[in-house]
Amino acid sequence: MADEPDNAPRKESRQERKERRARERAQRARPTKSQSGAPSDRSGLTGFIRECWAELKRVQWPDRPQLVQATAVVIITCFVVGLYLYGLDTVFSRVAGWLINQQAG
Repeated sequence: MADEPDNAPRKESRQERKERRARERAQRARPTKSQSGAPSDRSGLTGFIRECWAELKRVQWPDRPQLVQATAVVIITCFVVGLYLYGLDTVFSRVAGWLINQQAG
């Protein structure tokens, strides 16, 4: 791009973003090393807690509007599924009652 100076920031292409993310994931997946160069001690309860804490720091926690929206979706979905199951139960119990009456009569 001849119009832009060499030090101007340019947009990252989709392929470049993909490659950068793959490098970042690979870097996070590598085992950590202690000062001596040996793999760090990740055994036992303390290692487990340390790994859990590190993982929790990387979690993207929802903000209040996202939390309210997700809660509303769950409540509405539960209500709709409950109505659906109630309807099926009503229909099948009436059909079963009719079949039983046909056999008895």
